[in-house]
Amino acid sequence: MAIKANEIYNFTVTPSVVPADTESSIVIESTSGTFKFLENVEYDVIFIPTEKSDVPSDMSVSGWDKNRVVHTVRASDGKICLTHNFFGEQEWRIKISSTEERYDKYERDNGIEPPKGRRKYVEALKKGIMVSVYSLLPDLYSRNVKKCDFHIHTTYSDGNETPQRTAANYRKRGFDVIAVTDHNVYNASKDTAKSLEFMENFKILPGEEVHNGYARKLHIVSVGSKYSVNDIFLDEPERVEAEVAALKGRVEVPKGVDEEEYLYRVWTYNEIKKSGGYAIFPHPFWTWKDSYHVETDMSEAVLKNGLCDAFELLGGCTPEENNMQLALYFSLKSNGLKMPIVASSDNHSTMPGSSWFDEYFTVLFEKDGDIFGAADKGYSVAVEAVSGEKVRVYGDFRMMKYAHFLIKNYFVRRKELCAASGMFAERYLVYGDDCKNLIIECENRIKEIEDKFFGRNTSEK
Repeated sequence: MAIKANEIYNFTVTPSVVPADTESSIVIESTSGTFKFLENVEYDVIFIPTEKSDVPSDMSVSGWDKNRVVHTVRASDGKICLTHNFFGEQEWRIKISSTEERYDKYERDNGIEPPKGRRKYVEALKKGIMVSVYSLLPDLYSRNVKKCDFHIHTTYSDGNETPQRTAANYRKRGFDVIAVTDHNVYNASKDTAKSLEFMENFKILPGEEVHNGYARKLHIVSVGSKYSVNDIFLDEPERVEAEVAALKGRVEVPKGVDEEEYLYRVWTYNEIKKSGGYAIFPHPFWTWKDSYHVETDMSEAVLKNGLCDAFELLGGCTPEENNMQLALYFSLKSNGLKMPIVASSDNHSTMPGSSWFDEYFTVLFEKDGDIFGAADKGYSVAVEAVSGEKVRVYGDFRMMKYAHFLIKNYFVRRKELCAASGMFAERYLVYGDDCKNLIIECENRIKEIEDKFFGRNTSEK
C-alpha cells in the first residue's frame, strides 16, 4: 500500500523524524473528510519498516505480512497516540485501519443517525491509510535540514530580477539558504540581506562568480567571502599577473592541461580561501562558443587536485550537459575522488516559467549553522526536480534516502507558509509595504512546523 499525496496533506504525524533504536511516542491527527479518528473507536495499526524487517518472512508470496504484529489502539480527542521502538535507520510505513463493526458500535453508543454517504466513511476505514516516520542514527538526527541554492544571478550582472525580488521569490519556493553570485560583482545582495536579517531561518550569503577579468574564461563560484576576488582581477591585473607568474616552477602542472589556465585556477582558488570564501566548481560541460566551457582534462585536474571546495554536480545546463557532469563525478569517485557536492540553479530569472529556478538545488544537513562544514563532511545531496519529471537525488546513499523522505513529507507541509512569507517579503522589499510583522508571523509558523516534524521543543508548543 503506497502513501498517497492526499494522505500527506490530510494526516499529521508528530514527530515524523525519531531517533533510531529508541522507543518513541508519536501522535497522528486527521483533517481528512472521510477517514477520521473517532472518539473511543479502536483502530488496527501495523508498523512496516521499509529496509530491515522486524519479523521473519513466512517464505510465501505474502512476504512478512503474516508475521507482523497488529496493534489495537483507541482514538481520543481526534487523534491516536502510538509508542514503538523504531530500530535502525530507515523509513517506517504505518498502516491504520478499522472495521465496519466498530463504526456501527460508535454510531449506536453515541446515538448517531447514519450520515448521508455513510458507505464512503466505512470503506475508508476498512481500506485504511498509510503515513510515514523516519528513524535516524544520532549523527544525522542532530542535524538541521536546509534547502539551498548557491549560484544565482540578478540585475547586478545578467539576471532579470533585482536581488530584492530574487530573495523573496526564493523564500516563496521554500529555500532556507541562498547566495547571490553575480558575474564580476561581489555581494550584490548585501542590502537585501540587511533588510531581511530579522528572518532567522532564511539566510542570504555574500557571493560572486569569479572570472579572470571580463574575458570570462575562468568561472568559479565563491560564497561566504569577506572581500571580492573579482575586484582584484579587475583593479589589480598587474598584481595578479605577477603572482600567477611566480607560481611557475613552484606548482606542479598536470600533463595535458594548459599551464597558464591551471596556474590562474590555482591563484584564484588560493585567493578565494584567503577571502574566507567557499569555492564551487560550476558547469564544466556548459557549451560555450561551440565547445565545452572547460576541457575535460582540466576539469579532472581541478577536482583531483582540490582547486575547489565542492563540485556543482547539477546546474543550469541542458540535460545532456548535466548528465556528463554526473558521469564525470561518479567516474572519478569510483577511482577514489572525495569531493563535496552541491546542486545549484545558476538561474537568471525567478519568475514563473523560468528555466532552472527551483529545479536544481541542494538539500544540506547542517549543525550549529555550519553550512559548508556540513557539505565538507558529506552531509549534502544534489537534487534534480525538473518540472513534469520525477525527483532525482544524488549523493551518499543514507542522505539520498532521507532527502527523498523529506521532499515527499516535510517540504510540502511548509510550502504554503513559505509562499506567504515570500509574498510578504516581496511586498516589504519591492513595494515598501509595512508588513514586517506578517513576515515574522509566517516565519514563526514555519518554525513550529519544523519543530513538530523533527520533534524539537514540542513540549513547549
